[in-house]
Amino acid sequence: MNNRTKGISLAIITAVMWGIMGMFVRGLTGYAFTTFEISFFRCALAGGAYFLFLLFTKPSALKINLKGLVICLLYGAVAYSISFVSYSVAVSRIPVGVATVLMFMSPIWVAILGRFMFGEKLPKSKMVTILICLIGAVFVANLIGGGDIKLDGIGILAGVINGVGVALQILLPKYFAKDYERDTLLVYGFLGAAVVLMFGMDFGAVSSHMSSTPTGVLLWNLFGIGILCTMVANVSCVKSTQYVEATTTSILSALEVVVGILVGFVVFHEHMTMLQILGAVIIVVGAIGSEIYQPKRVEKDYGRVK
Repeated sequence: MNNRTKGISLAIITAVMWGIMGMFVRGLTGYAFTTFEISFFRCALAGGAYFLFLLFTKPSALKINLKGLVICLLYGAVAYSISFVSYSVAVSRIPVGVATVLMFMSPIWVAILGRFMFGEKLPKSKMVTILICLIGAVFVANLIGGGDIKLDGIGILAGVINGVGVALQILLPKYFAKDYERDTLLVYGFLGAAVVLMFGMDFGAVSSHMSSTPTGVLLWNLFGIGILCTMVANVSCVKSTQYVEATTTSILSALEVVVGILVGFVVFHEHMTMLQILGAVIIVVGAIGSEIYQPKRVEKDYGRVK
């Protein structure tokens, strides 16, 4: 498997893990867990599990100086805490479909910020791909012909911030790759985000929610959101940028919305319109097709570009 194939595979794993997250989130919200509490558990479980994993497999990644620790904690606070909370604010004030489309503007932010941070050029082919994926996201979100849509300024701003946060999750580890390992940034980033989110937690309410949830259901859903959909997903996302351009990783992450609607259709028996199906096909063709039909190029470690 060459480097480009590795990078694309990791990006697709990210999209699949993020796409199935709705199953576990619904499992927890069904027992009164709030989106803020779920965000905390995502970061705390991912950070704790990845810390233990590295402790036994790569303890050198846990060594860091004070400056590096501060950078990692800020990375977690900005890229994860703010992103997770802003998405919750967005979906509470504007339609979920609009919030989803705003989140999938992240490839645009990756392209813009990547141009300044790494000097990456954005070929016309990728600009077209981003546009195609956004059109597909609009169809999937059922924003066309879906009736009156009421928008809210704060909700729109929160949705935009969430999209920027998703972009920073991809770009910042790459930016600091010369000085700090990706694993180091990830593990302390997760834990830093958990610390920030902890200040908004009502642990009395959390205890009540946990005691009222069947043990098997609780453990399965926490494993899903913390390990599969956060640790595995975000580690795959960040490591993908070691093998392919950050823009490529971001574009392929758009497949999350396709996986999400398939989960809704298969697991929750949600109705899908023809426009949504068309949108899913557009995203798959745009994201996967643009990466399959690429001219041969010299492979390089993209984490070293700065």
